[in-house]
Amino acid sequence: MSGAFRVGLVKTLDAASGRVRVTFPDRDQMESWWLPVVFAKTQNDKAYWMPDVGEQVVCLMDEYDEDGAVLGSIYSSVDTPPAADPDKLMWNSRDGASFSYDRVAHALQIALPGGGAINLTANGAAIAIDTSGDITITAGGQVKLAGGGAPIARVGDATSCPAGAGQIVAGSAKVTSG
Repeated sequence: MSGAFRVGLVKTLDAASGRVRVTFPDRDQMESWWLPVVFAKTQNDKAYWMPDVGEQVVCLMDEYDEDGAVLGSIYSSVDTPPAADPDKLMWNSRDGASFSYDRVAHALQIALPGGGAINLTANGAAIAIDTSGDITITAGGQVKLAGGGAPIARVGDATSCPAGAGQIVAGSAKVTSG
């Protein structure tokens, strides 16, 4: 028995089961049965990212094209890579969110579209920010710091940020600058 690599287009998704149906243009638009999508991890650690409907994928099929698996997506002349630099790791989402790392410049960038949110939940784990450079926080509204320990500033202390100067108006374990 021998299998074959087939290039096709995702026709239908079963997102809950991690499988797709694929049409094969080189086989008169033949449509596959449900094919599992190959993921990096599926047992104790889990990775999940389904291809989009219409996305070009590579499949490994059995000799009768009755069973197989989707190995992954591939770029084409229509859907081109987001970068042409082997030193960059990039992830771009259709809503405008992006994640990139440049290993030559040692630069990590995360961007969200308007109305987006980043939530980091540590569940009791420690979070450390360690830098020998400056830290800049720019906000269109308030910057709130809250903790369970002693106050980190006093009422009346002056504050300064790119949005302007202010004064701490309330203090304790929670600090509000205004």
